[in-house]
Amino acid sequence: MSDVENVRDAIKTAIQMEKDGYSFYKKAAAQTNSDMGKTIFEGLAADEQMHLDVFEKMFEETVSNAEWKDLVLSSKKYAKIPVFPKDLKEIEGDNPNSSELDALRIAMDSEKEAIEYYSKIKENLNDSEVIKIIDEIIEQEKNHYSILEGEFNHINSTGYWFALDYLGN
Repeated sequence: MSDVENVRDAIKTAIQMEKDGYSFYKKAAAQTNSDMGKTIFEGLAADEQMHLDVFEKMFEETVSNAEWKDLVLSSKKYAKIPVFPKDLKEIEGDNPNSSELDALRIAMDSEKEAIEYYSKIKENLNDSEVIKIIDEIIEQEKNHYSILEGEFNHINSTGYWFALDYLGN
């Protein structure tokens, strides 16, 4: 993971991570055969979109509204960030859940990387309000990791997804 040199770099990288996370979770939702898996991945995608909204409010004084929209809407990658992979490949195998397990494993690794990145951003900040927001996002990413880990372990043991309170079930 690259060093965070300034707030603009942090913003651009965070935007890219959230966009990549949103895309990854949408693809995972489309590829899973489980209705519960779809619900979980869709919920995580919605969270990534929410993080973008939080960043917009958090950084509105740092970048102009036009620059923010350009950063968010741009299809150009700001940096090569190895957090969320671009492609979610179908996995062939004897286990019908193998592609879902693979998506969960990749997502867990990605959430760990996001936690590390946001923790590094936090180390370079002085504004207590921004630190508080980053702490909230880190907690959400940790919650994502817990959800994914729980599903991964459950599917590995039972072959089935389970409902989570996180999703309002």
